[in-house]
Amino acid sequence: MKAPIGWLKDFTDIKVTPKELADAMTLSGSKVEEVIDTKIEGVYVGKILEIADHPDSDHLHILKVDLGRDELGHDVQIVCGADNVEVGMICPVAAVGAELPEMTIKKGKIRGVESNGMCCSGEELGAAAAGKPGADYYGLWDLRLLDKVPEVGTDIRDLLNLDDIVTIDFEITSNRPDCFSIEGLGREAAVTLGQEFKPVSPKLKQEGSLNTEDVAKVEILDPDLCYRYCSRTVEDVKIGPSPAWMAERLLAAGMRPINNIVDITNYVCLELGQPMHAFDLDYLAGNHIIVRTAKDGEVTKTLDGNDHTLDHTNLVIADEQKVCAIAGVMGGENSEVLETTKSILFESATFNGVSVRKTAIANGLRTEASSRYEKGLDPENAIRALDRACELVEILGCGKVSKGLIDVYPTKREVKKIPFRPEKINKFLGIDATEEFMVKVLTDLECKIEDGIIIPPTFRPDLESEADISEEIARFFGYNNIPATLLNDSATTLGGRTREQSAAEKIRNTLVSCGFYEAITYSFESPSDLDALLVPEDSPLRNQVRISNPLGDDTAVMRTTMLPSMLRIAARNSNRGVPDAKVFELAYVYIPDQDPSNLPDERQTLCGFSYDNSLSDSKAIFFEMKGIIEELCAVLGIRSLSFEALSDNSSFHPGRTAKIIINGKQAGVMGVIYPTVAANFEAPEKSVFFEIDAAALISASRTERTYKQLPKFPGISRDIAVIVDKSVAVGDILRTIRSAGGKLLKEVEFFDVYEDDKLGENVKSVAVSLIFRDDNKTLTDADIKDPYDKILDKLSKNYNAKLR
Repeated sequence: MKAPIGWLKDFTDIKVTPKELADAMTLSGSKVEEVIDTKIEGVYVGKILEIADHPDSDHLHILKVDLGRDELGHDVQIVCGADNVEVGMICPVAAVGAELPEMTIKKGKIRGVESNGMCCSGEELGAAAAGKPGADYYGLWDLRLLDKVPEVGTDIRDLLNLDDIVTIDFEITSNRPDCFSIEGLGREAAVTLGQEFKPVSPKLKQEGSLNTEDVAKVEILDPDLCYRYCSRTVEDVKIGPSPAWMAERLLAAGMRPINNIVDITNYVCLELGQPMHAFDLDYLAGNHIIVRTAKDGEVTKTLDGNDHTLDHTNLVIADEQKVCAIAGVMGGENSEVLETTKSILFESATFNGVSVRKTAIANGLRTEASSRYEKGLDPENAIRALDRACELVEILGCGKVSKGLIDVYPTKREVKKIPFRPEKINKFLGIDATEEFMVKVLTDLECKIEDGIIIPPTFRPDLESEADISEEIARFFGYNNIPATLLNDSATTLGGRTREQSAAEKIRNTLVSCGFYEAITYSFESPSDLDALLVPEDSPLRNQVRISNPLGDDTAVMRTTMLPSMLRIAARNSNRGVPDAKVFELAYVYIPDQDPSNLPDERQTLCGFSYDNSLSDSKAIFFEMKGIIEELCAVLGIRSLSFEALSDNSSFHPGRTAKIIINGKQAGVMGVIYPTVAANFEAPEKSVFFEIDAAALISASRTERTYKQLPKFPGISRDIAVIVDKSVAVGDILRTIRSAGGKLLKEVEFFDVYEDDKLGENVKSVAVSLIFRDDNKTLTDADIKDPYDKILDKLSKNYNAKLR
């Protein structure tokens, strides 16, 4: 929001420099982006004394100019090519060293003749001169055309009031619609500087012969989208250019002057933050304003000359025959104010901000009006803005305001009430401000305080609670004045991670040390991803949280498994020529609650994959991944980890998949992805994936480590190889050995599987290394005979195992 300082001075006395004002406003909460100063220095009012033709040009002239200043000279020679020069002309003259918006003036020669400055046109002085009499002429700006001819030697900055044209560009947050106006920023400046605030209080003569209520009528069909609609009519309209002061302010604030009526609506929009529109009354069918939603396929041409096809979600301003404006966005060409316009109807309305934003986006229109309506405007400001526009009509003499007005106000804003407890505010902020100071700040901000209750003004919808009131006190008390204090014992907390956070960090660090890269993927996906994953129709994974306003079909549900996300990463890397990769993500899946009113269960899940396109078989990758999971569990201090064959998971290869068992319960799954699933996602066919419930890992982890001294006595090792049926899992054999080995069996390690026709059909040889040890003595062969025999006996009974 660009605010010229001269305009801000209409609302409060500003006796500080632009920089001091900008700094003070930033500290009080109105952040300044930029101070824009018109770059004109060293330009003075001069008088042309003599004119001679240039000896080497048919259009250049050699002038003698009086700059009216002893230090600059009274007969300065300047070469000029303007066609309207004449003796006695008063015009702007830039001396040597002068700074203009587009150039710096230097001493030089033009076709051999010395020139010590430049006589200026209005265009060369930029926006500061725009709109003033004679400034729009192509040649020199003849200052004699001004209402009061300036004295020779006058600094052009004083003539153009450039100090007032200095503009401050504020960054306005979306919760402060009141500051999207010069008046709102003027109020903030007044409170910041401790000055009186002078709001706009329009007064009307209403000299028209007609009554607005007899001339026009307004009907609101959608009160949920249009809260208030106010109108006045103006007779005997005279269209023409705006006066210099208005054009000057509009330009400084970033708007282009068009004509007096349109400029008045833009001026009020900037000054009071209330967008307005003027309709040519002669082009409103039945002089009837109807605020309604558009019909699907209805077409209107806006003021920018473009056609827009509307639908039933777009709010429009219509008459009895056609759409005349897109509500809150832009007016229609069919009721535009033109040079022939004789009577107008002013609109000052309040529309639903969400509706205006959606309509503006849908139609590719972004205007000063829509940007304000989106923030949520104050309905109570509508009539005052309407009266201000009509007051300006009377001041500019461009029409007669009709008597009366139309005010349709179906939806009023609720008045908020907030407790006023100064002691709580002081405690909350850690300050010692007096109650008198707080009352003054809140009163200056136009809050009412009655019986210990604060009633915020309707233009401050952001004031909802005591915390908001405390913020208002803090920013005018001065953030720099809030004392720095140390926390007391009860408020002091020790920093650090929770047990769960520490375990999660260990998981990440361990996998990274094993060669993995961490990824971050989206939590939403397409329902069709489960089809590509070959998930059965009756699977619990099909019960997904649906997003009510998805960005698209591919992001319509929250994921219940992370496998699709990981498969896409694997596919992207492989398809882009990455020969091998290891990637993991520790994130969440979302499981709906049985009660739809409850939030879903957010389960932290660990998922990852590994592939190597140089290998012809996935066996090596499978066992590497198994080893990585064992390493991860070892780092976490998980003592009970095992793997069991799994053949009924449709997403994985039935012969190369295993359950991950932690403390006797399934915590996850790992295995080679099923070829059809890999093809559906275009992922490498020999990829090995794992998905583990992170909560199971973290709850089973043991952060404490117990020291155990090295054994004092040697152990006895034995290797056994047993022949069993091929269907017998190695893991089952190891568990049986551990349970039968007793206390003396300290270590069991599988090291070989051998298959050969000589062993027999459908059998295999499993070789295991055993270590027996006693902590109190050296064992003999006789000591381990009993547990050794029990192991063989148990294997024989359970699996019909034979010692090879």
